[in-house]
Amino acid sequence: MSNDTYCPVAFNQVYADNGGKYRLCCHASPNHTLDHMRVDNTLPFDYLMSDEMEDIRLQMLSGEKIQGCEKCYKLEDDGYKSWRQWKYKADTVRLSEIENVGLKLRINGSYCNLGCYMCHPYNSSTRRAELKATNMETEWQGGGGVDDVVNVKSGRFEEILEHIHEHVAKIGYMNITGGEPILLPRMWAFLDNIPDEYAKNINLTFDTNLTHTTFKGRSIREIVDRFNHVRFGVSCDHYGERLEWIRYPIDVKSFEQNIRDNWDIIKGLNCTVSLLNVFELYEIKEYYATNFNVGVSFNNIVRNPKTLSIKNLPQDDKDMLNIKYKDDPMMSMVISELEKDINQMEYDQGILYCEKLSAHRNTDFIGVFPG
Repeated sequence: MSNDTYCPVAFNQVYADNGGKYRLCCHASPNHTLDHMRVDNTLPFDYLMSDEMEDIRLQMLSGEKIQGCEKCYKLEDDGYKSWRQWKYKADTVRLSEIENVGLKLRINGSYCNLGCYMCHPYNSSTRRAELKATNMETEWQGGGGVDDVVNVKSGRFEEILEHIHEHVAKIGYMNITGGEPILLPRMWAFLDNIPDEYAKNINLTFDTNLTHTTFKGRSIREIVDRFNHVRFGVSCDHYGERLEWIRYPIDVKSFEQNIRDNWDIIKGLNCTVSLLNVFELYEIKEYYATNFNVGVSFNNIVRNPKTLSIKNLPQDDKDMLNIKYKDDPMMSMVISELEKDINQMEYDQGILYCEKLSAHRNTDFIGVFPG
C-alpha cells in the first residue's frame, strides 16, 4: 500500500458541507465523480459505501492521486506536513475496510450569532446578512458563497436521522459543527437520536464559538454525561478588542467566563490566521496559556478569499514573520502561506473590505488595527 496518496478518511469519514455536497474531508476540493451524490438524494452511509467511493479507496491503495486532495499533495511537495499526515495520521493509521465511521454532517443549519470577518458565509447566517447589507457578497461567490447554502428540508432531515439510527453501530466518532451548533435545535435532535447504549461508545468533538453553553434549557454538560469522550474545539482568533472586532459581536467577558467554566472539556483554541492576527500569534498563545491554561493551534489559515490571506502582506512584513515563525513546527501552515506570491490588488481589496465592514458595524477598524 502506497503512503503517498492513502488517507484514512476515505474509509471512515462522511463529510457534507452546508451546500449539501459530499466531499472527502472538510479540506478537500470537490471530486467530480461524487458530484451526483448530495445530501438531498444520497444518505450518508450509502455515499460512503457507494461504488464511487470504493473506486477512490482502491485508487488510494494503489498509489494513484485523488482529485480533490490537491491541497495536501501541494503542502507535501513543498516540504510541509499536510492534513492527511498530521491530522488524519495517514502515516500510522492503516485501514482496509470501513470501521469506526466518523460523521461530520452540516445538516443541522447554518445559524450563527457571530459574523467573523473571515468566515465562509455559507457557515454563518450573520455573515451572509452582513455581506448582503454591504453589497460585498460577490467577494465570496463560488465554493462557499452567500448563495451556496442548501437548507436540508425537515422531511429529509428526519430520513437522515432514521438512516443514522439504523447504522449507529458503525459510528465511532462525530464532529458536531454548524453554524454555531449549541444554538441549533436540530443539533440537539441529532444527538437525541443516538440511543444511550451506543452514545456511551461514541466520541464527540465540537466546533464552537463557546459564546453559549446552554440552549432552551439544555446544557452542554448533559452531552458530556451521555457520550464516551466529548471535547470542544473553540474558535478564537485573538483577545480583547481585537477579538471583539474579528468575531463581531462577541461578548469577550462572557466568552472568557465560559472558557473558565468548561476548561476540563476544552480540547484547545483554534485560531484562524489572517491579515489581522498573524503578527501576534505568540502573544495570543501566551495570553490563553497564562490566563486559562489552554493551548492554541494555528493550523487554520485564511486562503479564501485571497484578499484576507497573509500571502499578500508587504514583503518586509513577510520576511520578519518568516524569521519569527520559521523554526516552529506549529507554524508550518503559516510559513507555507507566507511563501506564496504577493498580489497587491488583493491586499488593497482586503483592507478596503475591512474598512467597509467596520463602517457598517460602526466600529473603529483603524483604531483597533493601526498601521
